Amino acid sequence: MTKTETIIADIYDAWRAQDLEWLASYLPADFTHMIYIPAEVHPLGGLCRGKAAALERLGLIAHQFDFLRFDTSGLMIQKNRIGIEIPIHYRHRETGMQLETIIVNFWTFEDGCFVVPTKPGLGLELREEVFHKYPYQPHDLRHYTGKLTDIRPPDAGRWF
Repeated sequence: MTKTETIIADIYDAWRAQDLEWLASYLPADFTHMIYIPAEVHPLGGLCRGKAAALERLGLIAHQFDFLRFDTSGLMIQKNRIGIEIPIHYRHRETGMQLETIIVNFWTFEDGCFVVPTKPGLGLELREEVFHKYPYQPHDLRHYTGKLTDIRPPDAGRWF
């Protein structure tokens, strides 16, 4: 196992074990954590900036939910970048309500440490100088015009 693989496995094992101290040992001070639920819908939603704020929110999640499934077997690693889709199944301890969804995480490492993104994207660099070679061309997409099921040729009879 590479150093990067070991670190990412430890991070997910720490979360699965709900061991925030172990998890904290890997997070940089400028760590950010995003839950794509508006904060006005649920107080755990939105962006947390900084290790302390992220750990506080993660602690609330760990305290309020039982982790029934947290499957990290789909880990994809390419050099220093990691992507993973994590099927989760959590149960709210107080109400018994269950949440099943997929979490997607992307990580970049340098010298065994996280690289905190400074711009949007997934680590892809766009070469704007070649954009003019492939200009946008509008297409009539049937599903936008309401003709998604209109697949019969104009000269077709009642039966094919």
